[in-house]
Amino acid sequence: MLVFPLTSTSYETDVKNSRFITEVMPVTETEAIRTRQQELKDAHPKANHVCYGFRVMNAEGQIAEGFSDDGEPGGTSGPPILRVMQHHNLINCAILITRYFGGIKLGMGGLQRAYSSSASDVIVNNPEENWAEWRPVKSLCLRCEFRNEAQARYVADEAGAGIEKEKYTETGVTLTLSVTEDQEAFLRSHPDARLFEIVSGTP
Repeated sequence: MLVFPLTSTSYETDVKNSRFITEVMPVTETEAIRTRQQELKDAHPKANHVCYGFRVMNAEGQIAEGFSDDGEPGGTSGPPILRVMQHHNLINCAILITRYFGGIKLGMGGLQRAYSSSASDVIVNNPEENWAEWRPVKSLCLRCEFRNEAQARYVADEAGAGIEKEKYTETGVTLTLSVTEDQEAFLRSHPDARLFEIVSGTP
C-alpha cells in the first residue's frame, strides 16, 4: 500500500552535536522540492547542507524518484533518505533534511545512519491521521443538460470527486472529474446517474 502525507511536518534529532532538522512534505512535481530546498537554505543560512529524497507518481502511473546529497560525501545522505522512503512505501512526497555540523565528524557510515534514522524519525513520529492511502485516479466526464447541472455537481461532490474543469456548450455542460475506481463505481451506480452521461477520458 502506497501512502502520502496530507501536510508538511518536521522532526529534529541530534547526532554527536550535529542537528538534523527533517521535514516531510507532500509534492507532485519536482520543481517544488528544489524551491523548498532553497527556502530552507535561506531560513538556515548557517546550516551546512539541505539534502533530500523524493518519490512522485507521474501521469503514466510510473514512480519517479531521486535525491540530492547537497555537498555531503556521495551516497551518504540522499540515497539513505530515499531508501527509507521506499521501505515505508511513501509516494508523492519529499523528505528534506537540514544539517548543522556540530564539530564532530561522523564518517561515511555515521552519516548514512544519521540521515537514515532522521528520515525514519519524521515518518514514525508523524501522526497517523496525517497519512493517506494513495489510489490511482483517472479522468471522467459527466455530460448533462443545463437543468441537471446542479444535481450532477451534487452527485460528484457526494462521491468525493474533484471537478478539474467545466465546459459549456449550447446544449449543456461537461464536468471533467478526477476519480478513483471506487468513486467511478459510486457515480455509475448512483440513482441519479440517468440524469447525465458518464464518459471516460477528457473532452
